[in-house]
Amino acid sequence: MKLLIPNIRQYIISCTLLSVVLLASCEENDIAKVKAMFDEKEVDVEVADSVQFIYKEDQYARAVVTGKTVKRYTRTQNKLEFTDGLIVRFYDQLKLISVLKADFAENNDSEQKVLVSGNVYMESAKYERMETQELTWDMRAKRVYTDKAIKIRTQDHIIYGVGFDSDEDFSNYTIRKVNGIVSVSDDNSFNNF
Repeated sequence: MKLLIPNIRQYIISCTLLSVVLLASCEENDIAKVKAMFDEKEVDVEVADSVQFIYKEDQYARAVVTGKTVKRYTRTQNKLEFTDGLIVRFYDQLKLISVLKADFAENNDSEQKVLVSGNVYMESAKYERMETQELTWDMRAKRVYTDKAIKIRTQDHIIYGVGFDSDEDFSNYTIRKVNGIVSVSDDNSFNNF
């Protein structure tokens, strides 16, 4: 019986040493495999699905931004990308005053500007709609603007032009170059969002 105890001890010590050696060699290979799976350039990108950001001023929400997919660049750039589009709802205290939609958006935090592009659509509480392919939202100045071609539909007219400047609620705007005006009738679709 005394002979078995040293053998069991030796067996346990041998198994423990073998396990340590095996685990150490696996760790090196696993770390190498993990590093190979990631591109160093993409390490600074965080991705989130179905997000909502609320921009507040005092105690009230000024804008609510909703996006399906958002990429946040943390190391090389300080920006957000809404790769599957976004919807921005602008508020004056608790009252919805305008809505902005686009297929893509890029938020530059340092400049406090959001560049939206692709099927850009903005609608005011007065049922006026503006369409363009690119628009900049300057959060500091509380302005939206573009140098691209635009189309604005009011209750009575469709206005074509190039260049557009407006406040966030799309109530006071300027068309830099008007190309044409067409008389029409409109259905009130502001509440369809």
